[in-house]
Amino acid sequence: MMNISKPWRSFVVGGAVGGMSWRDMGTVAYWRYLLLLNIGVQLPFWIAKSFYSFQRPVFNEDLAIALLGFAVSSWLGWILLGIALVVDVLRIASLNYHFLNLADFVESVRFVHLLNLWGMIRWEAVLGVGLAIGFLTLLALSLRRLRPMMFWGQLALLMLMGLVDALNGSMRLGGGGLDRFHFPVNVAGSPIWNLYRVQMATEDAASEPLRPVNSAVNESIRRWHAANPDGSVMLVLVESMGQPVSPVVRTWLGNQLQSPGVSNRWRFQQGSEPFQGSTTHGELRVLCALDGPYGKVTAAQAPECLPGQLAKDGVVSAGFHGFQLSMFDRDRWWKALGLRPHAFDYHHAGSAVRDCHDVFHGICDREVLRQAAIETRQPRRLAYVVTLDTHLPLPSSAKNMSSDAAAMCERERLSESACELVAQLGRLMNDLRDEVSSQENTPFVAVVGDHAPPFLTEESRSAFDSREVPYFLLEPR
Repeated sequence: MMNISKPWRSFVVGGAVGGMSWRDMGTVAYWRYLLLLNIGVQLPFWIAKSFYSFQRPVFNEDLAIALLGFAVSSWLGWILLGIALVVDVLRIASLNYHFLNLADFVESVRFVHLLNLWGMIRWEAVLGVGLAIGFLTLLALSLRRLRPMMFWGQLALLMLMGLVDALNGSMRLGGGGLDRFHFPVNVAGSPIWNLYRVQMATEDAASEPLRPVNSAVNESIRRWHAANPDGSVMLVLVESMGQPVSPVVRTWLGNQLQSPGVSNRWRFQQGSEPFQGSTTHGELRVLCALDGPYGKVTAAQAPECLPGQLAKDGVVSAGFHGFQLSMFDRDRWWKALGLRPHAFDYHHAGSAVRDCHDVFHGICDREVLRQAAIETRQPRRLAYVVTLDTHLPLPSSAKNMSSDAAAMCERERLSESACELVAQLGRLMNDLRDEVSSQENTPFVAVVGDHAPPFLTEESRSAFDSREVPYFLLEPR
């Protein structure tokens, strides 16, 4: 008979699990050992879930398959465990950053060389990854003495997970993969399987055109231009500006764009519109009232976007972004939409107008807004801006906030990270207000978010709506 009198010692150092017979499968010790193994391989993610907010099944079936592999061969187990962990982490990250499928997230890795990755490293993350790797290494070492008899018990547990997964609906055998469907808690699921189903659905839709969506901002600009064909427009897409859940924070943010001088010349409006996907999805939403990958914009669709439509009345459109336009191929598809990319000279720019971000070294937003405001001093101009300084992780300067912002955050009980973002958004609004109000002409100004901020912690993430982003309009009186 199998004797595991100390299950945790067996769990950590391998224990004496050899010499088993079929009778052992009916013992409590046998199943206790298997349960400890399955709990152990999931444990780092459960612990991380206590500190961070991410979508993941409670039991990842791919990790259970890796345990099954160890019962066959240690090398097979190591390979399966490595694949399962990589896909698990990548899927968590892709969903957190609003990528609609893992392929888009992985494809974005080709732009990593443009970033200062040291600015993204946090000691908490390094410590957490180190502890997780150490724990999983000990766990894997404990599996080196698994015997074939353990295979059948692990297979039974895996089949049970699969049954729960099927009942939950997350396998979606007839459609794309989802992480949650019938049950309030996603008990079991396979990120690899869901990735496969999502990719199959993505490939099936590859030949379909971009999907039309409603954008209040896009419609407002078209409507105003139709009545004022000689006027100019400034459209600002703000990175990570989600809709604050608190009405007080929403009001405060809108107030940062207003002043007596602004009120005398513009009518102020604010609202919200739905979003999905990452920043480039937000760009297509406000520029073209379309949703989908930017690479799918066709020659027939491009003239229907704002730059093409306004060009029919002689409007010249320019695009402004403080970071390298090769990021997400903006230097290519902006031109296809009719935007003339503004070329900032980063290397010769003064130190006061560059490197405002620790990770994205580029031209500061206040300088970008200044150049865009200069563009709209002329009639029949569209200045399109994508911000940079509000990108997460926030620059270190974001910790320096006004007493007004700090007091508002304290009253509304915002987390430190959420408060820093709100304060940074407020500074952007102040800079934009100062730029447009200081010039003689009065352009139509539209400010809109791209997506909810991809915070890692639930406390900060829950401060913003997960489905809508705010917009603010200044319509000339």
